[in-house]
Amino acid sequence: MKFWNEIAVGLWLYAGGESCNVYAVAGPQGVAVINAGTGRWLQHRSELPEPVTALLCTHYFRDHSAGAADAAAAGIPIYVPEYELAIFEDPSQHFRERETYIIYDNLWDLFAPVWPIPVAGVLRDYDSFDVPACGLKVDVLPLPGATVSQIGLGVQLADGSRGVFCGETIHSPGRVPRIAPLQYNYNDMPGAAQVYWSALELTAYSPDLLLPSLGAPISSEIEEALTELRHSMRSLLEVRDGKTASLESLHAPALERVTDHLWRDTQSVANTWYVISESGKAIAIDYGYHSFTSANWQSYPRPARRRALLHGMDGLKRQLGIDRIEAVLVSHFHDDHVCGIPVLQRIYGTECWAAENFSDLLEYPEAHCFPCCWPVASRIDRKLSLEQPFTWEEYTFKLHPMNGHTRYASLIGFEADGKRIAHTGDQYFFYKGAEDFEHNRRAQNHVFRNGALLDGYVESGKWMLEYRPDIVIQGHQPAFFTDDAFFRHIERWTNDYAETAKRSMPLADTDVHFNMDSWGGWIWPYRTRLQAAQPFEITVHLRNPYPTVATLSVALTLPEGWLAPEADVVAGAREEVEISLQVVPAATACKRQPIAASLTANGRPFGEVAEALITIGHCSF
Repeated sequence: MKFWNEIAVGLWLYAGGESCNVYAVAGPQGVAVINAGTGRWLQHRSELPEPVTALLCTHYFRDHSAGAADAAAAGIPIYVPEYELAIFEDPSQHFRERETYIIYDNLWDLFAPVWPIPVAGVLRDYDSFDVPACGLKVDVLPLPGATVSQIGLGVQLADGSRGVFCGETIHSPGRVPRIAPLQYNYNDMPGAAQVYWSALELTAYSPDLLLPSLGAPISSEIEEALTELRHSMRSLLEVRDGKTASLESLHAPALERVTDHLWRDTQSVANTWYVISESGKAIAIDYGYHSFTSANWQSYPRPARRRALLHGMDGLKRQLGIDRIEAVLVSHFHDDHVCGIPVLQRIYGTECWAAENFSDLLEYPEAHCFPCCWPVASRIDRKLSLEQPFTWEEYTFKLHPMNGHTRYASLIGFEADGKRIAHTGDQYFFYKGAEDFEHNRRAQNHVFRNGALLDGYVESGKWMLEYRPDIVIQGHQPAFFTDDAFFRHIERWTNDYAETAKRSMPLADTDVHFNMDSWGGWIWPYRTRLQAAQPFEITVHLRNPYPTVATLSVALTLPEGWLAPEADVVAGAREEVEISLQVVPAATACKRQPIAASLTANGRPFGEVAEALITIGHCSF
């Protein structure tokens, strides 16, 4: 029996019985296999004309990936989607983290590999990837659907045609192989909307051959097959009230004009705003999730369930004739505002400009544990000082202190088209959006764990009332065209914010407290990973809870056999201070081992106010 059928020149499909389609495609130096199935194909790989030098996976489902463990044991390098690395490398940790009793999200991430799979490299969205030791070049296409992080692999075949290994995006014209994985949450079908988007992406790629992982290859009437697929996905959503409205957004203009040189990206979860220069260049303020492909993103906070995809680029090109973003100016560090920046940097060389008071959180995300942190680092190209003007093209910007929604943020002021403009991050929102400020209501958006401090709205409110911007742009509502009623809200916000908190907890000037967010301290870095046990440094940040000078003492709670010194420091009234300590761990491996810092102030113990996590001797954190 012949186990590999050549379905095109240099392209084979395993015919020996597998849990998914296993393809082999020839490169100049070897053969790449697409998806692992159960691994049965390994017994017959000698039938291929060249050695198998790589295995590429489109997604983690067990019927597609289980055989990768045997392939790795046979010396074949494994390449997996970037967002699925942790599931492949450490499934035990994945299953430890996953709730298995009270499940109200139905993503199929329990259908994951059981055995850890050594990974040689990741397949990053939009990359043109040269497969090592094979010579094959593949285009990595984001194709969310069966999994949030599924990819497709575009290749030029030996006969010059273009094929796409498209995973479970399509089974046959108009159909996916299974709809159950598309029900990400309890009873709706966000995954169907993702397949709709992926069908549009595949249509734009214009392949000559679709190579599904479940279903027969499609070599004719491909555009019609994908159009029919979109109609099928729409039918799944039509029976769910209002769920098709988002589909129309994919066919609407991507940019909305505010002024001649200021535009809003209609495809972004957190607003991306574009400032356009007279020379035809664009700078963005924030760049986070694509609003369509991150539908229901807030329900799925784990990194493997989210994805940073490009948005606005087609709009810039079609509507304004601009083909790249020069830089992203960041308002604050939250993932919905910044997750797309590393993608822009990788593909377009876009720069990232961030204020000095939070740039570290973008550059070293592993080092902190404040909310909504994107785990992929951004390269900081300009670290900007507060209250110091800087220029880009004909525009002058100035950053100002702001805390409230988060202390790790900055106001951004500039002028464009004769208007004073302020970007206020996520500080100021209204229940009716930009409508009728006289009768509107303020929406509170301070998040205590973000570092909400008592003076949070004082600094921003003072600046807003002095600057009196004509237009306020922010994270999640259309532009505010200000009037007197708007500024009356700002003035009341400034006063009400602290007073409401003081009525609810002891925050008077004479009280002993750790400010509104109640953090006694934190440890930097929050996460430390070591290949082997060796001394490492941490910095403990402590707050003086007293309205007077106090002596603060810190001691670490450590596992048996670990060592670290105790230390004292004198802190001014309500001052935040830093103490650096060296920790000497015992010579044993550990996984996310917690340690804690205990605070004593003027002899009074406040307990273990901060923690950090340590991993030693494991391939991933």
